[in-house]
Amino acid sequence: MTLLILDTGLRIGEAVELEWRDVHLEPVNGARFGYLHVRVGKSKNARRNLSLTPRVRTMLEVRSTQTDSPYVFPCKTGRPYLVTSIDHLHSEVRHTLRLPKDFVIHSLRHTFGTRLGEAGADAFTVMRAMGHSSVTVSQKYVHPTPEAMERAFERLEALNQKAAQSLPEAPKRQLPTTISATLSEALPVCH
Repeated sequence: MTLLILDTGLRIGEAVELEWRDVHLEPVNGARFGYLHVRVGKSKNARRNLSLTPRVRTMLEVRSTQTDSPYVFPCKTGRPYLVTSIDHLHSEVRHTLRLPKDFVIHSLRHTFGTRLGEAGADAFTVMRAMGHSSVTVSQKYVHPTPEAMERAFERLEALNQKAAQSLPEAPKRQLPTTISATLSEALPVCH
């Protein structure tokens, strides 16, 4: 379930309620890895289709051979886990691995949003993938790293250089190096 949340941004409630009828391993319409359909969720915006990554597709293929339940992640009774049970299991794993206490399952959703943004997805794609009602809500989930900011500015510089090279040649004039130099040339001298 951790991998699924990390690679799709599902809410934990969406992950525990995921049924096999919502998993489409066969690609459609030019896709390469299939998709998940989220039928119900926190709001009407939660209804969405999410592309599968290769590693999630592989995990789901293996998992499909291991259960007869209609749910992808059933507990021993074949029904979905309670969210609180998953939180408890996560706490045990976190303790065993000596991970920080602030690493909760919901952190995986934040990581998904951040990575999706860093991969170049626009704000509206991030919003839609996460099932948010607005870009403003998505902003809480995307945490650009300094490296991502630097790469964004590198791409901006490359675009600026390409645009400058496409301009027709014109006589170049030297621009003043400071605003004060510009003002001193334009203003009359006072005595």
